[in-house]
Amino acid sequence: MDAPKQIETAQPTPEQLLTLLELQIAGERSNRAHKSRNRATFLVTGILLIIAGACIALFVAGQLLAEVQERGARASAGVPSEAPR
Repeated sequence: MDAPKQIETAQPTPEQLLTLLELQIAGERSNRAHKSRNRATFLVTGILLIIAGACIALFVAGQLLAEVQERGARASAGVPSEAPR
């Protein structure tokens, strides 16, 4: 009776394992650096959008306040105000 043939798997040498590990670590570092740049870009863009929104809101509020003050000045001077829109 013949013994079943055992297929030997090629065991990598310690040097090959070390090289493979170094390549994997380098790839992970590259991915981490790329994700960090994306996160920074996202945060800066978000902050700029918030600042722009706040500026627009302040501008609109200023225009509304100026209109209310103008109507108050006209009312105290006895000048008829515009027809409502």
